[in-house]
Amino acid sequence: MTLHMDSWPWKIALVLAIVGVREFVRMLSPKDNAGETVENSRWAIETLDSAAIAIGLVLFVIQPFLLQAFYIPSGSMEDTLQVRDRLLVSKLVYRLRDPKFQDVVVFRAPTAALGPNTPDGTDFIKRCIGTPGDIVYVKDRQLYRVAQGAARAVKITEPYTKWSPSSAENIGLSQSYDFKIIGGEVFSREFAIPGEPGVWKINGVPQPEGEQQQITDAKPEAVPADHFLMLGDHRNNSNDGHVWGFVPRENVVGKAVCVFWPPNRLSLVDRLSHPKVPDPIRTANLALPVTP
Repeated sequence: MTLHMDSWPWKIALVLAIVGVREFVRMLSPKDNAGETVENSRWAIETLDSAAIAIGLVLFVIQPFLLQAFYIPSGSMEDTLQVRDRLLVSKLVYRLRDPKFQDVVVFRAPTAALGPNTPDGTDFIKRCIGTPGDIVYVKDRQLYRVAQGAARAVKITEPYTKWSPSSAENIGLSQSYDFKIIGGEVFSREFAIPGEPGVWKINGVPQPEGEQQQITDAKPEAVPADHFLMLGDHRNNSNDGHVWGFVPRENVVGKAVCVFWPPNRLSLVDRLSHPKVPDPIRTANLALPVTP
C-alpha cells in the first residue's frame, strides 16, 4: 500500500506516532517525591497532547471536509494562477451545491486525462465552462454559451484567458482550437496557423475523413447530466476537457478560494479571475446574442 498525505493510514500513523512520543516522554520523565511528573516534563506532555489534538482535527476534519491546501505545478491556469502558487480549496462548497459556470474547480482527473506518467487519483485544477444542460462551444478563440433553459447563444467575456503564440519556447502550441459537443462527446480541432483547421478529434483520436464535414456542420449539443466541462485559462497550453472530455460529478473535489502564498500573490481566486470586471456574473454575459 502506498502511503501519501491524503491517505487515511498515513494520517492515523502520524497521530499514533505523536501519541507514542508522548507516552515515551511520560515514561522517561523524572518524578518528584509524591510520584508526580516534574513541571518541565508535564509541559512537554501537555504540548504533545495539544499537537495530537490539533493535527487530528486538521487531518480528520478540516482537510477531508472543509479546506485543503494545493500547490500549482504547471502553467495551465495562467495568468489567473501562477506556477508555485499555493491556494486554499473549499471542500464544503460542493457538498452543498454543484460547481457553477466559471468556478475554478479542483477535481480528480478522469481516466481519459491520465497520461503515462500521471497516476490514478491525480488532482487537476481548471475552470468550469460547461454545467449539465449547457450548450458551450469555442470558435475562433471565442466561447459561446446557451445556458440551460435559454433560447440563444451568448458570447462570453473571459478576461482570465491567455493564448500564447508559438515560439522557440512554446514549440507545439496550437494557434487556437475549436470545440463542440456532439452526441455526448467533445470534438475538437487545432489550428496550427489562423484559417487552417486540423482534423476533428475525440480524446486526441482523429475522426474518419468522411465524417469531418459532417462534424463541422453539426449543431453544438449540451453537456450531459452529472458531468462538467473544464478548461484551463491558458487555453492553448492546457490538458483539459477540449482534449479528453467531461468530468463526472463524483470526481469534483472543491472550489478554489484564495491564493495564500507567495505573500505578494495573496488574493481571492475570483478577484484574480476578473481583475478588471467589477461584477463577473453580470458582466460575463453582456454581449450580443449569436446563432450557434
